[in-house]
Amino acid sequence: MKKFLILLLLGLLCIGGIVLCAQSSVSPDDIPEEYAVGVIQTIGNKESSDILYFNENLEQTGRTHYRYASMGDSWSAPANFGGFVYIVPQGLANRKDAEVILQLNLATLENQEFVLEQTAIYGVSADSSSIYAVSNLNRKSFVNRIDLVEKTVQTLEYSDVYVSTAYIFNDVLYAFSEEMGGDTQKETLHCINPDTMTEVKRIDISDFGSGVYSVVGVNTMLYFSVMTSPTGGFSNILGVYNTETDEITHIEFPQIVGHLVSYGDKLYVTHGNFVTLEGSSLSVYDMAAGTISTYDLGVWPGQLAAHGDSLYILGIDQVAGYDLLTLELQAQIEIPLDAGYYLSGIFASGSS
Repeated sequence: MKKFLILLLLGLLCIGGIVLCAQSSVSPDDIPEEYAVGVIQTIGNKESSDILYFNENLEQTGRTHYRYASMGDSWSAPANFGGFVYIVPQGLANRKDAEVILQLNLATLENQEFVLEQTAIYGVSADSSSIYAVSNLNRKSFVNRIDLVEKTVQTLEYSDVYVSTAYIFNDVLYAFSEEMGGDTQKETLHCINPDTMTEVKRIDISDFGSGVYSVVGVNTMLYFSVMTSPTGGFSNILGVYNTETDEITHIEFPQIVGHLVSYGDKLYVTHGNFVTLEGSSLSVYDMAAGTISTYDLGVWPGQLAAHGDSLYILGIDQVAGYDLLTLELQAQIEIPLDAGYYLSGIFASGSS
């Protein structure tokens, strides 16, 4: 009880505008001196989550604890930008009403909450000025911008569509939506001015399928994985949008596509099935040459993060590190999970 009262007092003292101190019960002894990646483990039926920190050899170097339920999810990877990572603790699984976004300083591991008075938040992106996040309720989707300095919130509302994610790139906010109901499947790319949160244009991308959850921008190109094909099965198509010319093309991969990450002139694409948890492959797309090389990783590839010369893969209950160039296995560990807990996200430290 005494510990609870102390934490409650600290929480009240930290309130300032829209920003709160995060609900962390971290001892300084748990903070790692160095790490390559952080891995989130969480549970849906109680407010208890941890971030585990590992060095380049996947030796654990630290651990921080948070009083959140459902902290992160496999569909929406943490947003890593400018020395910070942004994670959504959705709250207890039967409510998903946490209404916060956690900002974690990758160097110091100091953290704070940004409050967004909406439930079931997901699809977070960030730039130097703002956090962008999506939520939906009662057949409406909300695309939000939270100013990091002013703490103000601007919201763009869409009716009768499900916005699956939003991604800020080259000063344009891109949102992907699919219509709810109806006989035909319609997927739309929305181009939004982030300063005014007004839509500039929208592009019909239904020919590629629907269900966009992972997006990466490189130079002038926006790459997005499409989960469902126009015929309703899983998709092996990666959409490509040229932000200068508005041309939309696609890349066909040998297997269904999942999460994306870019590093140098390469695009890394997972082929794990997020419904059946089957598959163990990953493709490397050379953006300059236009070639695809596919590798069997030996583990189900959920999310991925690049650090130094290594690519780290988050599996069901393990993490594996591979050489970025050869995709040879360098290290692999299993993470013991108590009943009900699962791994929900991975992010790189930001230092190389």
